[in-house]
Amino acid sequence: MDGLGVRALDTGDNAPVTEPDAQPPEFDLKLAEVAAWVGTGPDGIGQGPPDPSDEAALEIEGDDPAKALRQTLGMFATGVTVITTKVGDQVHGMTANAFMSVSLEPPLVLISVDRRTKMCSLLYEGQRFGVSVLAAGQRDLSDQFAGRPGDGRDEPSFEIVHETPVVAGSAAQFVSKVAKSYWGGDHSLFLGRVEDACYEGNAQPLLFHGGQYGGLASGAELT
Repeated sequence: MDGLGVRALDTGDNAPVTEPDAQPPEFDLKLAEVAAWVGTGPDGIGQGPPDPSDEAALEIEGDDPAKALRQTLGMFATGVTVITTKVGDQVHGMTANAFMSVSLEPPLVLISVDRRTKMCSLLYEGQRFGVSVLAAGQRDLSDQFAGRPGDGRDEPSFEIVHETPVVAGSAAQFVSKVAKSYWGGDHSLFLGRVEDACYEGNAQPLLFHGGQYGGLASGAELT
């Protein structure tokens, strides 16, 4: 496995950008059919849920527990990322905010992917994926990768790093190789070993909270 490489980020024009909705957020850059890897995935994805006898009922206000839980979880402010991978000559990507750092030594990150999405079937042990942390000016690109392309938008621009596409102009970029995957209910968790990372020091992040986009308060600076 290649060692971690940290490089300077070449900035350029911001590519077009999305807003999450109830459907699995994903976007195919090309409309042509692609032969996707299909199967139960690496160890963990095919495993069943824990013993139901150990589960306690969810206690939450509202007539629809799932909706209430989603709204409650939405109160946790996050950044917005685009997860990408490449199959043949097709770039496949999806908007996600379920991304986290795990370890510095070894360098590990984790992404959570809806099991209903095509992206989930494209990731398996040894497959590389990119995580692009979107900048404040890339809301349209976020919408586009969540499956809501607008009229007149340009196609996204990508840089290829370790044979993996990352979004040009993003605030930070990571290229990782899937080391392990785990069952996560209606999602699958992919643990990735970081092979390349870079960031733009002056970039302001695109934020998401309560179902809406946001940003740093006027005058606020990252230090």
